[in-house]
Amino acid sequence: MLTINTTHKTRNWLGFVGLSFAAVCSSGMSFAAVDTETASRLKTDLTPMGAERAGNADSSIPAWTGQVINEKLTADGNRIDPFADEQPLFKVTAENFKKYQDKLTEGQIALFEKYPDTFRMDIYPSHRTHAAPQFVYDNTYANATRVKLDESGNSVIGAFGGIPFPIPHNGNEVIWNHNLRWLGEGAFKKYISLTVYDNGSLGYGGGDLWETYPYYDKDSSLDKFDGNLLELFLSYNLPTRRKGEVILVQDPMDQATTPRQAWQYIPGQRRVRRAPTIAFDTPHGQFNGQAVYDDSFMFNGSPERYDWNLIGKKELFVPYNNNGLMQSFTQGDESIKKIATPHHTNPDYERWELHRVWVVEATIKAGQRHLYEKRRFYIDEDSWAIVATDIFDGRGNLWRVGFANLLYAYDLPGTLIRGTWHTDLQNGAYAFNEIDIEPIRLYEGEDHGFYTPSNVRNMSRR
Repeated sequence: MLTINTTHKTRNWLGFVGLSFAAVCSSGMSFAAVDTETASRLKTDLTPMGAERAGNADSSIPAWTGQVINEKLTADGNRIDPFADEQPLFKVTAENFKKYQDKLTEGQIALFEKYPDTFRMDIYPSHRTHAAPQFVYDNTYANATRVKLDESGNSVIGAFGGIPFPIPHNGNEVIWNHNLRWLGEGAFKKYISLTVYDNGSLGYGGGDLWETYPYYDKDSSLDKFDGNLLELFLSYNLPTRRKGEVILVQDPMDQATTPRQAWQYIPGQRRVRRAPTIAFDTPHGQFNGQAVYDDSFMFNGSPERYDWNLIGKKELFVPYNNNGLMQSFTQGDESIKKIATPHHTNPDYERWELHRVWVVEATIKAGQRHLYEKRRFYIDEDSWAIVATDIFDGRGNLWRVGFANLLYAYDLPGTLIRGTWHTDLQNGAYAFNEIDIEPIRLYEGEDHGFYTPSNVRNMSRR
Protein backbone atom coordinates (compact mmCIF):
# COMPACT_ATOMS: atom_id res chain seq x y z
CA MET A 1 0.00 0.00 0.00
CA LEU A 2 1.00 3.58 -0.53
CA THR A 3 2.82 5.27 2.31
CA ILE A 4 2.06 8.96 2.69
CA ASN A 5 3.89 11.39 4.90
CA THR A 6 1.17 12.17 7.41
CA THR A 7 2.88 15.35 8.56
CA HIS A 8 2.08 16.92 5.21
CA LYS A 9 -1.51 18.04 4.74
CA THR A 10 -2.97 17.00 1.39
CA ARG A 11 -6.31 17.89 -0.10
CA ASN A 12 -9.06 15.28 -0.04
CA TRP A 13 -9.48 15.27 -3.81
CA LEU A 14 -6.08 13.69 -4.44
CA GLY A 15 -7.49 10.14 -4.32
CA PHE A 16 -4.24 8.14 -4.40
CA VAL A 17 -4.11 4.63 -5.77
CA GLY A 18 -2.35 1.75 -4.02
CA LEU A 19 1.35 1.45 -4.73
CA SER A 20 4.10 -1.04 -4.08
CA PHE A 21 7.53 -0.38 -2.58
CA ALA A 22 8.48 1.45 -5.77
CA ALA A 23 6.81 4.46 -4.23
CA VAL A 24 8.38 6.71 -1.68
CA CYS A 25 8.60 5.48 1.89
CA SER A 26 8.75 8.99 3.26
CA SER A 27 9.34 12.53 2.07
CA GLY A 28 12.85 12.66 3.55
CA MET A 29 15.86 12.91 1.27
CA SER A 30 17.55 9.65 0.33
CA PHE A 31 21.04 9.72 -1.10
CA ALA A 32 21.57 6.03 -1.84
CA ALA A 33 21.03 4.10 -5.06
CA VAL A 34 18.89 0.96 -4.90
CA ASP A 35 20.39 -2.50 -4.50
CA THR A 36 20.66 -5.07 -7.28
CA GLU A 37 17.63 -7.04 -6.12
CA THR A 38 15.44 -3.93 -6.19
CA ALA A 39 16.83 -2.87 -9.57
CA SER A 40 15.90 -6.26 -11.01
CA ARG A 41 12.27 -5.17 -10.82
CA LEU A 42 12.99 -3.09 -13.95
CA LYS A 43 13.00 -6.44 -15.76
CA THR A 44 9.95 -7.92 -14.05
CA ASP A 45 7.02 -5.97 -12.63
CA LEU A 46 8.33 -2.51 -13.60
CA THR A 47 9.00 -1.22 -17.09
CA PRO A 48 12.62 -0.50 -18.08
CA MET A 49 11.92 3.16 -17.19
CA GLY A 50 10.40 2.40 -13.77
CA ALA A 51 6.63 2.47 -14.36
CA GLU A 52 4.24 -0.30 -13.32
CA ARG A 53 3.96 -2.79 -16.18
CA ALA A 54 0.48 -3.91 -15.19
CA GLY A 55 -2.66 -2.07 -16.08
CA ASN A 56 -5.15 -0.94 -13.48
CA ALA A 57 -7.94 -2.99 -11.93
CA ASP A 58 -10.59 -2.32 -14.58
CA SER A 59 -8.13 -2.20 -17.53
CA SER A 60 -9.00 1.43 -18.29
CA ILE A 61 -5.22 1.86 -18.07
CA PRO A 62 -3.68 -0.96 -20.12
CA ALA A 63 -0.55 -2.91 -19.37
CA TRP A 64 2.68 -1.56 -20.89
CA THR A 65 4.03 -3.62 -23.79
CA GLY A 66 6.84 -1.47 -25.18
CA GLN A 67 5.56 -1.99 -28.71
CA VAL A 68 6.38 0.82 -31.17
CA ILE A 69 4.21 1.42 -34.23
CA ASN A 70 5.98 0.94 -37.55
CA GLU A 71 5.03 4.11 -39.40
CA LYS A 72 6.89 6.65 -41.49
CA LEU A 73 6.63 10.41 -41.20
CA THR A 74 4.19 12.14 -43.54
CA ALA A 75 5.45 13.89 -46.67
CA ASP A 76 5.67 17.19 -44.77
CA GLY A 77 7.51 15.61 -41.83
CA ASN A 78 4.58 15.26 -39.43
CA ARG A 79 4.08 12.24 -37.22
CA ILE A 80 0.76 10.56 -37.94
CA ASP A 81 -1.97 10.29 -35.35
CA PRO A 82 -2.17 6.51 -34.89
CA PHE A 83 -5.50 6.85 -33.09
CA ALA A 84 -7.21 9.32 -35.43
CA ASP A 85 -10.19 7.00 -35.95
CA GLU A 86 -11.03 6.75 -32.26
CA GLN A 87 -14.00 8.51 -30.72
CA PRO A 88 -14.19 9.82 -27.14
CA LEU A 89 -15.36 7.31 -24.56
CA PHE A 90 -17.14 10.15 -22.76
CA LYS A 91 -16.91 13.87 -22.12
CA VAL A 92 -16.22 15.55 -18.79
CA THR A 93 -18.08 18.85 -18.48
CA ALA A 94 -19.09 21.38 -15.85
CA GLU A 95 -22.31 19.40 -15.42
CA ASN A 96 -20.73 16.03 -14.60
CA PHE A 97 -17.14 16.69 -13.47
CA LYS A 98 -17.89 15.83 -9.83
CA LYS A 99 -18.51 12.25 -10.94
CA TYR A 100 -14.85 12.08 -12.04
CA GLN A 101 -13.37 14.33 -9.37
CA ASP A 102 -10.94 11.68 -8.12
CA LYS A 103 -9.27 11.68 -11.55
CA LEU A 104 -8.97 15.46 -11.93
CA THR A 105 -6.35 17.94 -10.76
CA GLU A 106 -7.31 20.87 -8.59
CA GLY A 107 -6.60 23.04 -11.63
CA GLN A 108 -8.97 21.11 -13.88
CA ILE A 109 -11.72 21.44 -11.31
CA ALA A 110 -11.08 25.18 -11.11
CA LEU A 111 -11.39 25.49 -14.90
CA PHE A 112 -14.75 23.69 -14.88
CA GLU A 113 -15.97 26.03 -12.16
CA LYS A 114 -14.64 29.23 -13.73
CA TYR A 115 -15.44 28.49 -17.38
CA PRO A 116 -18.44 26.12 -17.27
CA ASP A 117 -19.67 27.05 -20.73
CA THR A 118 -16.41 26.47 -22.60
CA PHE A 119 -14.07 24.07 -20.78
CA ARG A 120 -14.52 20.40 -21.62
CA MET A 121 -12.38 17.27 -21.57
CA ASP A 122 -12.93 14.58 -24.20
CA ILE A 123 -11.68 11.29 -22.72
CA TYR A 124 -10.25 8.78 -25.19
CA PRO A 125 -9.01 5.20 -24.77
CA SER A 126 -5.64 5.10 -23.01
CA HIS A 127 -2.52 4.01 -24.88
CA ARG A 128 0.81 3.63 -23.11
CA THR A 129 2.88 4.49 -26.15
CA HIS A 130 6.05 5.69 -24.47
CA ALA A 131 9.12 3.63 -25.32
CA ALA A 132 12.84 4.23 -25.78
CA PRO A 133 15.83 2.60 -27.50
CA GLN A 134 17.51 -0.35 -25.81
CA PHE A 135 20.60 1.69 -24.88
CA VAL A 136 18.37 3.99 -22.79
CA TYR A 137 16.87 0.97 -21.02
CA ASP A 138 20.34 -0.45 -20.37
CA ASN A 139 21.64 2.85 -19.00
CA THR A 140 18.55 3.25 -16.81
CA TYR A 141 19.17 -0.18 -15.30
CA ALA A 142 22.81 0.73 -14.63
CA ASN A 143 21.80 4.10 -13.17
CA ALA A 144 19.45 2.46 -10.68
CA THR A 145 22.32 0.96 -8.68
CA ARG A 146 24.94 3.69 -9.05
CA VAL A 147 23.27 7.13 -9.12
CA LYS A 148 23.05 9.34 -6.05
CA LEU A 149 22.09 12.89 -5.18
CA ASP A 150 24.52 15.04 -3.27
CA GLU A 151 23.41 16.27 0.14
CA SER A 152 21.93 19.46 -1.32
CA GLY A 153 19.79 17.51 -3.76
CA ASN A 154 21.00 19.79 -6.56
CA SER A 155 23.62 17.54 -8.12
CA VAL A 156 23.16 14.11 -9.69
CA ILE A 157 26.20 11.87 -9.30
CA GLY A 158 26.99 8.87 -11.49
CA ALA A 159 24.18 9.17 -14.04
CA PHE A 160 24.37 8.88 -17.81
CA GLY A 161 22.14 8.05 -20.73
CA GLY A 162 18.98 6.96 -18.93
CA ILE A 163 16.50 7.79 -16.19
CA PRO A 164 18.64 8.49 -13.10
CA PHE A 165 16.17 7.27 -10.45
CA PRO A 166 13.76 4.77 -12.04
CA ILE A 167 12.75 3.59 -8.55
CA PRO A 168 12.58 6.94 -6.72
CA HIS A 169 12.56 7.51 -2.98
CA ASN A 170 11.68 11.21 -2.82
CA GLY A 171 10.31 14.13 -4.78
CA ASN A 172 13.72 15.54 -5.61
CA GLU A 173 14.61 12.34 -7.46
CA VAL A 174 11.34 12.45 -9.39
CA ILE A 175 11.92 16.03 -10.56
CA TRP A 176 15.42 15.08 -11.69
CA ASN A 177 13.84 12.23 -13.66
CA HIS A 178 11.75 14.86 -15.44
CA ASN A 179 14.78 17.06 -16.12
CA LEU A 180 16.71 14.04 -17.43
CA ARG A 181 13.88 12.28 -19.26
CA TRP A 182 14.53 10.71 -22.67
CA LEU A 183 14.24 13.35 -25.44
CA GLY A 184 16.60 11.92 -28.03
CA GLU A 185 20.08 13.27 -28.76
CA GLY A 186 19.08 16.59 -30.29
CA ALA A 187 16.30 18.55 -31.96
CA PHE A 188 15.59 21.56 -34.14
CA LYS A 189 12.32 23.38 -33.52
CA LYS A 190 10.71 26.22 -35.44
CA TYR A 191 8.02 27.38 -33.07
CA ILE A 192 5.82 30.22 -31.93
CA SER A 193 4.54 31.11 -28.48
CA LEU A 194 1.34 32.96 -27.70
CA THR A 195 -0.01 35.07 -24.90
CA VAL A 196 -3.76 34.57 -25.16
CA TYR A 197 -5.45 37.43 -23.35
CA ASP A 198 -8.82 37.40 -21.61
CA ASN A 199 -10.47 39.17 -24.57
CA GLY A 200 -9.06 36.66 -27.06
CA SER A 201 -6.33 38.89 -28.51
CA LEU A 202 -2.95 37.28 -29.14
CA GLY A 203 0.62 38.31 -28.42
CA TYR A 204 3.23 36.50 -30.51
CA GLY A 205 6.74 35.26 -29.77
CA GLY A 206 8.91 32.50 -31.16
CA GLY A 207 11.95 31.60 -33.19
CA ASP A 208 14.38 28.90 -34.24
CA LEU A 209 15.56 26.61 -31.46
CA TRP A 210 18.44 24.14 -31.49
CA GLU A 211 18.82 21.71 -28.57
CA THR A 212 21.44 19.03 -27.94
CA TYR A 213 21.31 16.57 -25.05
CA PRO A 214 24.90 15.37 -24.39
CA TYR A 215 23.56 13.23 -21.56
CA TYR A 216 21.93 10.98 -24.17
CA ASP A 217 24.78 10.80 -26.69
CA LYS A 218 24.64 7.13 -27.64
CA ASP A 219 28.30 7.18 -28.72
CA SER A 220 29.45 8.52 -25.35
CA SER A 221 29.64 6.99 -21.88
CA LEU A 222 29.66 7.93 -18.22
CA ASP A 223 33.46 8.29 -18.34
CA LYS A 224 33.37 10.58 -21.39
CA PHE A 225 30.31 12.64 -20.43
CA ASP A 226 31.16 16.36 -20.04
CA GLY A 227 28.45 17.04 -17.46
CA ASN A 228 26.01 19.16 -19.51
CA LEU A 229 22.52 17.72 -19.65
CA LEU A 230 21.24 20.36 -22.11
CA GLU A 231 22.72 22.84 -24.58
CA LEU A 232 20.28 25.32 -26.14
CA PHE A 233 20.54 28.01 -28.83
CA LEU A 234 17.44 30.16 -29.45
CA SER A 235 17.26 32.82 -32.18
CA TYR A 236 14.10 34.94 -31.88
CA ASN A 237 11.98 35.82 -34.91
CA LEU A 238 8.98 37.20 -33.01
CA PRO A 239 7.93 39.68 -31.82
CA THR A 240 9.51 42.02 -34.36
CA ARG A 241 11.22 44.06 -31.65
CA ARG A 242 13.15 40.94 -30.56
CA LYS A 243 14.09 39.68 -34.03
CA GLY A 244 17.75 38.74 -34.06
CA GLU A 245 18.02 38.35 -30.28
CA VAL A 246 19.78 35.16 -29.22
CA ILE A 247 19.61 33.16 -25.99
CA LEU A 248 22.30 30.56 -25.24
CA VAL A 249 22.00 28.11 -22.34
CA GLN A 250 24.21 25.35 -20.96
CA ASP A 251 22.62 23.34 -18.14
CA PRO A 252 25.00 21.22 -16.04
CA MET A 253 24.19 18.10 -14.04
CA ASP A 254 25.98 19.60 -11.06
CA GLN A 255 23.67 22.47 -10.19
CA ALA A 256 25.14 22.57 -6.68
CA THR A 257 28.53 23.99 -7.70
CA THR A 258 27.97 25.06 -11.33
CA PRO A 259 24.74 26.98 -11.90
CA ARG A 260 23.14 27.39 -15.30
CA GLN A 261 25.39 29.18 -17.79
CA ALA A 262 23.40 31.57 -19.98
CA TRP A 263 24.25 34.32 -22.45
CA GLN A 264 22.17 36.82 -24.42
CA TYR A 265 22.81 38.73 -27.62
CA ILE A 266 20.70 41.86 -28.24
CA PRO A 267 21.14 43.35 -31.74
CA GLY A 268 20.98 46.96 -30.54
CA GLN A 269 23.86 46.37 -28.12
CA ARG A 270 25.87 44.26 -30.58
CA ARG A 271 27.56 42.21 -27.90
CA VAL A 272 27.12 38.91 -26.12
CA ARG A 273 26.69 39.23 -22.38
CA ARG A 274 26.08 36.81 -19.56
CA ALA A 275 22.44 36.44 -18.58
CA PRO A 276 22.25 34.86 -15.11
CA THR A 277 18.60 35.85 -14.70
CA ILE A 278 17.39 33.47 -17.43
CA ALA A 279 16.25 31.02 -14.78
CA PHE A 280 13.85 30.46 -11.89
CA ASP A 281 11.07 33.06 -11.54
CA THR A 282 12.39 35.73 -13.87
CA PRO A 283 9.40 36.69 -16.08
CA HIS A 284 9.68 34.98 -19.45
CA GLY A 285 10.21 37.60 -22.14
CA GLN A 286 7.77 35.98 -24.56
CA PHE A 287 4.68 36.12 -22.34
CA ASN A 288 4.26 39.63 -20.94
CA GLY A 289 4.38 38.42 -17.35
CA GLN A 290 2.15 35.36 -17.84
CA ALA A 291 4.95 32.83 -17.25
CA VAL A 292 8.41 32.56 -15.71
CA TYR A 293 11.49 30.85 -17.10
CA ASP A 294 11.16 27.66 -15.10
CA ASP A 295 7.60 27.19 -16.41
CA SER A 296 9.16 26.14 -19.74
CA PHE A 297 8.81 22.38 -20.34
CA MET A 298 6.58 22.51 -17.20
CA PHE A 299 9.74 22.76 -15.07
CA ASN A 300 13.40 23.14 -15.89
CA GLY A 301 16.65 24.05 -14.20
CA SER A 302 17.86 23.77 -10.64
CA PRO A 303 15.50 22.42 -7.95
CA GLU A 304 17.39 24.34 -5.25
CA ARG A 305 14.67 26.80 -4.20
CA TYR A 306 12.09 24.21 -3.17
CA ASP A 307 11.58 21.34 -0.79
CA TRP A 308 10.23 18.46 -2.86
CA ASN A 309 7.67 16.18 -1.24
CA LEU A 310 6.67 12.98 -3.02
CA ILE A 311 2.99 12.49 -2.19
CA GLY A 312 2.41 9.27 -4.13
CA LYS A 313 0.65 8.13 -7.30
CA LYS A 314 -2.84 8.57 -8.67
CA GLU A 315 -4.83 7.93 -11.83
CA LEU A 316 -5.47 11.13 -13.73
CA PHE A 317 -6.95 12.41 -16.98
CA VAL A 318 -4.01 14.02 -18.79
CA PRO A 319 -3.22 15.24 -22.33
CA TYR A 320 -1.66 12.27 -24.15
CA ASN A 321 -0.95 11.09 -27.69
CA ASN A 322 -1.86 14.51 -29.07
CA ASN A 323 -0.36 13.99 -32.52
CA GLY A 324 -3.49 15.37 -34.16
CA LEU A 325 -3.06 18.64 -32.28
CA MET A 326 0.58 18.82 -33.36
CA GLN A 327 -0.43 18.41 -37.00
CA SER A 328 -2.90 21.28 -36.61
CA PHE A 329 -0.07 23.52 -35.34
CA THR A 330 1.71 23.12 -38.69
CA GLN A 331 -1.29 24.09 -40.83
CA GLY A 332 -0.90 27.85 -40.61
CA ASP A 333 -1.86 30.81 -38.47
CA GLU A 334 -5.62 30.41 -38.96
CA SER A 335 -5.46 26.85 -37.66
CA ILE A 336 -3.50 27.97 -34.60
CA LYS A 337 -6.03 30.74 -33.92
CA LYS A 338 -8.81 28.14 -33.82
CA ILE A 339 -6.88 26.26 -31.13
CA ALA A 340 -5.92 29.32 -29.04
CA THR A 341 -9.38 30.21 -27.74
CA PRO A 342 -9.81 32.55 -24.74
CA HIS A 343 -9.05 31.23 -21.22
CA HIS A 344 -7.96 27.74 -22.32
CA THR A 345 -7.19 25.81 -25.49
CA ASN A 346 -10.05 24.71 -27.74
CA PRO A 347 -11.43 21.42 -26.33
CA ASP A 348 -12.20 20.20 -29.86
CA TYR A 349 -8.46 19.77 -30.47
CA GLU A 350 -7.41 18.20 -27.17
CA ARG A 351 -7.15 14.50 -26.40
CA TRP A 352 -7.25 13.37 -22.75
CA GLU A 353 -6.46 9.86 -21.53
CA LEU A 354 -6.37 8.14 -18.15
CA HIS A 355 -2.80 7.49 -16.97
CA ARG A 356 -0.97 6.95 -13.70
CA VAL A 357 1.08 9.89 -12.50
CA TRP A 358 3.45 10.64 -9.66
CA VAL A 359 2.36 13.60 -7.53
CA VAL A 360 5.08 15.90 -6.17
CA GLU A 361 4.59 19.09 -4.17
CA ALA A 362 7.25 21.79 -4.13
CA THR A 363 7.23 24.35 -1.33
CA ILE A 364 9.62 27.26 -0.90
CA LYS A 365 12.64 26.52 1.27
CA ALA A 366 13.31 28.73 4.25
CA GLY A 367 15.45 31.65 3.13
CA GLN A 368 14.67 31.16 -0.58
CA ARG A 369 12.33 33.14 -2.79
CA HIS A 370 10.18 32.38 -5.82
CA LEU A 371 7.10 33.98 -7.33
CA TYR A 372 5.33 30.64 -6.82
CA GLU A 373 4.98 29.77 -3.13
CA LYS A 374 3.89 26.20 -3.83
CA ARG A 375 3.62 24.03 -6.93
CA ARG A 376 2.06 20.64 -7.40
CA PHE A 377 3.40 18.58 -10.29
CA TYR A 378 1.87 15.52 -11.95
CA ILE A 379 4.48 13.37 -13.68
CA ASP A 380 3.62 10.65 -16.22
CA GLU A 381 4.86 7.33 -14.85
CA ASP A 382 5.96 6.04 -18.28
CA SER A 383 7.90 9.01 -19.71
CA TRP A 384 8.67 11.02 -16.54
CA ALA A 385 7.29 14.11 -18.30
CA ILE A 386 5.34 16.58 -16.18
CA VAL A 387 1.87 16.60 -17.73
CA ALA A 388 0.05 18.99 -15.38
CA THR A 389 0.76 21.48 -12.61
CA ASP A 390 -1.13 23.50 -10.02
CA ILE A 391 0.57 26.74 -8.93
CA PHE A 392 -0.22 28.63 -5.72
CA ASP A 393 0.48 32.21 -4.71
CA GLY A 394 1.89 33.50 -1.43
CA ARG A 395 -1.55 33.43 0.21
CA GLY A 396 -2.03 29.77 -0.60
CA ASN A 397 -4.58 30.40 -3.36
CA LEU A 398 -4.57 28.45 -6.61
CA TRP A 399 -3.23 30.95 -9.14
CA ARG A 400 -2.13 29.27 -12.35
CA VAL A 401 -2.79 25.84 -13.81
CA GLY A 402 -0.72 24.23 -16.54
CA PHE A 403 -0.84 21.28 -18.93
CA ALA A 404 1.58 19.66 -21.35
CA ASN A 405 0.38 17.99 -24.52
CA LEU A 406 2.44 14.91 -25.29
CA LEU A 407 3.57 14.05 -28.81
CA TYR A 408 4.10 10.37 -29.59
CA ALA A 409 7.34 10.47 -31.59
CA TYR A 410 7.39 6.86 -32.79
CA ASP A 411 10.41 7.57 -34.98
CA LEU A 412 12.52 8.34 -31.88
CA PRO A 413 10.87 6.39 -30.20
CA GLY A 414 9.71 8.46 -27.27
CA THR A 415 7.22 10.97 -25.91
CA LEU A 416 7.85 14.71 -26.12
CA ILE A 417 6.31 17.71 -24.34
CA ARG A 418 4.90 20.14 -26.89
CA GLY A 419 2.10 22.71 -26.78
CA THR A 420 2.15 23.61 -23.08
CA TRP A 421 -0.33 26.11 -21.67
CA HIS A 422 -0.50 27.89 -18.30
CA THR A 423 -3.76 29.65 -17.45
CA ASP A 424 -3.93 32.50 -14.93
CA LEU A 425 -7.15 32.09 -12.96
CA GLN A 426 -7.00 35.70 -11.78
CA ASN A 427 -6.71 37.59 -15.08
CA GLY A 428 -8.05 35.00 -17.52
CA ALA A 429 -4.99 35.00 -19.80
CA TYR A 430 -2.72 32.07 -20.60
CA ALA A 431 0.78 31.42 -21.89
CA PHE A 432 0.73 28.95 -24.80
CA ASN A 433 4.24 27.73 -25.57
CA GLU A 434 6.13 25.23 -27.75
CA ILE A 435 3.74 25.52 -30.72
CA ASP A 436 5.69 23.90 -33.56
CA ILE A 437 4.83 25.56 -36.86
CA GLU A 438 7.03 22.96 -38.56
CA PRO A 439 7.37 19.35 -37.37
CA ILE A 440 10.23 18.85 -34.91
CA ARG A 441 13.38 17.56 -36.58
CA LEU A 442 15.02 14.95 -34.36
CA TYR A 443 18.69 14.28 -35.06
CA GLU A 444 22.08 13.87 -33.37
CA GLY A 445 22.26 17.54 -32.39
CA GLU A 446 25.04 20.06 -32.88
CA ASP A 447 28.62 19.91 -31.62
CA HIS A 448 29.48 21.67 -28.38
CA GLY A 449 31.13 24.52 -30.30
CA PHE A 450 27.74 25.54 -31.66
CA TYR A 451 26.59 26.40 -28.12
CA THR A 452 29.32 28.89 -27.27
CA PRO A 453 29.36 32.71 -27.01
CA SER A 454 31.81 32.89 -29.92
CA ASN A 455 29.33 31.09 -32.17
CA VAL A 456 26.57 33.46 -31.04
CA ARG A 457 28.75 36.32 -32.30
CA ASN A 458 29.37 34.52 -35.58
CA MET A 459 25.71 33.69 -36.14
CA SER A 460 24.65 37.24 -35.26
CA ARG A 461 26.86 38.73 -37.97
CA ARG A 462 25.09 36.80 -40.73
